[in-house]
Amino acid sequence: MSKDVLTTEQRLHVHRVAGHYIGQVRLIGCQRWMTVTGRCRTAQGALSGAVRKMSNSHKRARALWVGNGICYYDPHVSMEANRV
Repeated sequence: MSKDVLTTEQRLHVHRVAGHYIGQVRLIGCQRWMTVTGRCRTAQGALSGAVRKMSNSHKRARALWVGNGICYYDPHVSMEANRV
């Protein structure tokens, strides 16, 4: 049996794409999202900023990751919050 262990000859490279997070909110019954925060370093910062901007007419908030510059990755949702 062989063990799958990294030796000194093997190297692992992890690619982390540069990007930032933005916070968005959505009105009740509406399909469009409105951006309410600027660029944030963390998803928690973007989501907390979006939740603070929510009013009684807003139903949901989310933190969206956006790649910097020319990027081959589409924006994707990192975190989401719902009004109960």
